[in-house]
Amino acid sequence: MEGFPMPHLIENTPTWAAFADTLIERLRRHHGLAPSRFLDDEDDEPSELDILFQKLEGPVPAKQFSERTDLPSRYLPARQLLTGVRLAATFGSQDQEQESAQCGAITVIRDIAIEDLQLIKDILKSAFPTRWLIIEPDVAEGALAKNAQSRFDRLLVDSVDKIEPVIILQPDGITLPAHLKAVAPTTLAFSNVTHDVLLKFLACGHLSDQLANAGNTRAALPTETAMKALWTVDICAATRAPTLHQAVERLRRMTHRDAKENGPRLEDMTGDNVALTAARRIVADLLDWQAGKAAWHELSHSLLLFGAPGTGKTWLARAMGNSAGIAVVTGGFGEWQAAGHLGDMLREMRATFAEARRIAPCILVIDEIDAVGSRTDDDRHASHYRIQVITAFLAQMDQIAQQEGVIVVGTCNHVDRMDPAVLRSGRMDIKIEVPVPDAEALHAILSHHLADNIADPELQKLANRAVGHSAADIDAAIRAARSNARHERKLLNVEMLEEQLNIGTDDENHDRTWRIAVHEAGHAVIGKALDLGPIDRILITGDGGQIYRRAQSNESRLCDIEDEIVYSLGGRAAERLMLGEVSAGAGGPATSDLAIATRTAVDIEATYGLGHEGPVWHANPDALHLATPAIRDRVRQHIVKAEKRAGEILQQHQQVLDALASELVEKRSLRTSEIAQLLQTVTENTSTPSPENAPP
Repeated sequence: MEGFPMPHLIENTPTWAAFADTLIERLRRHHGLAPSRFLDDEDDEPSELDILFQKLEGPVPAKQFSERTDLPSRYLPARQLLTGVRLAATFGSQDQEQESAQCGAITVIRDIAIEDLQLIKDILKSAFPTRWLIIEPDVAEGALAKNAQSRFDRLLVDSVDKIEPVIILQPDGITLPAHLKAVAPTTLAFSNVTHDVLLKFLACGHLSDQLANAGNTRAALPTETAMKALWTVDICAATRAPTLHQAVERLRRMTHRDAKENGPRLEDMTGDNVALTAARRIVADLLDWQAGKAAWHELSHSLLLFGAPGTGKTWLARAMGNSAGIAVVTGGFGEWQAAGHLGDMLREMRATFAEARRIAPCILVIDEIDAVGSRTDDDRHASHYRIQVITAFLAQMDQIAQQEGVIVVGTCNHVDRMDPAVLRSGRMDIKIEVPVPDAEALHAILSHHLADNIADPELQKLANRAVGHSAADIDAAIRAARSNARHERKLLNVEMLEEQLNIGTDDENHDRTWRIAVHEAGHAVIGKALDLGPIDRILITGDGGQIYRRAQSNESRLCDIEDEIVYSLGGRAAERLMLGEVSAGAGGPATSDLAIATRTAVDIEATYGLGHEGPVWHANPDALHLATPAIRDRVRQHIVKAEKRAGEILQQHQQVLDALASELVEKRSLRTSEIAQLLQTVTENTSTPSPENAPP
């Protein structure tokens, strides 16, 4: 009876279809069901075994569902049937089955979801005549047990002593030991639910008669990539529908991804900042790989986005997935650690990586990746725990790097707290700081959420005034404003959003805004005049101004270092030139302009070997600065000289300074191309080595 064709074979029959028929007939025998040909091929003469099945089962039940529940089913259990078809596609043919049944044969079936592990084991025992030694890891409560890997390794070692054929079930999160890889066993990837697999599964169930007349069923199904996100139970639940049309519609709904619900697309984002450019390039490369235009090893596989909280790092990562048309898997150390003790935390970590491997191609987003810590941390508290976490995380990163189709995007606030091994190329290929969003980025976020409620010109004005707020601030303000609109029974408007963001135009101090614009414009003009590197962005925020410059490498001569001091004091000099007096805006914390200028001047005298004392180095330059009046005088001279020089340069380009500041007040944020256009008439004012530093 083995090998009889199942009813309603589909067009373009896959090569493994005949083997699938064989497995399904074996499963029917195992469950005591009549062979499929007895139910469908009425003209065939029944065999003695057919007649026996008929006596046991009784009259052939009608295809319509009966109200009685005590009648025997003519169909196999759905999950077993689907798993059997997937195993047929995995082995490919009965020849491979026989090869795996030879004495001494070792066959590995990899890429198995934990939920499918027991199903596969059951089918191997009930639908295959070979009595394999089946090796599988321990599972507890739907996940790998705490010591699953170590016990799995011991079972593999023990299997070497035996001659019977071995089937090794390798679910996601379990690795093979080196000695087993060395013998190069037959390795089979457990088949995904492809269109061929799904159609074969449908052809053997209660929808088989509808499939014969369904026409272009294959074209109506979700894409094979989308179906990777579905578990076995999802597919079986969807196909319980009474009609084929309803089953296909259920599958399409389950795999549908709404961009409005899952975040924006890169195409919705404007601008040319480094992070956005890198994200677009990775997505473009990924699409080329999917189209067969690029090899996987030619792509960057990982991206680390770091910066202040709420700057839209995770938002950008989700946009990458939407633009590529692939799933986004998220995880993070906070989520993993919430599972419990170390073993639970590592189990959840492995499960996240396993999910990404299962549904590849996908984007794997790891939030708060800096929580991985560092083995170089001086804090010895819980160092053993930290080392185990880092070691396990590195192993997962290395394992997923070997799988095609998974792009890893890490997000964090403190990149300096991460272990160097995590940051190295190969684990994190690209590392980019994500700044606070500028007006264009905020406009894209506002448009994504509010385009149906507020006119675009109003959103653009709102975006300009909201510069300095993070993407998280905007998201929270939109939710709060919508809530207010509902409770007040009013239409959502700009004033509601301004109230939530505390940016009402009546509250703005225009003199302060102009001073901030002049200050930041001064830095930009000095940077262009001294050729210190392109200015990427300038912003006016509620807390002040921000400027982003890409520093260029130099020879570290005294004049190069003095130019940096001039740049630091460019904002202060611009205030003096344009407004007649300076403010405290250049001073304040250790990151302020004056702090940076002073730190650099102290280093000239105490650590660089370029000061009055010549080629000497001091271990504690700050103490030397405070304790030595002569050093203090020299530092002050450096700063005063630099501010005077900044003023002279700005006076030469005062018209440009005024135009740049005015544009900044109007737009609140400027990008590289806009800044370069405004600074194009600024001529370079390069330095020459100071005579006092010339060699004797």
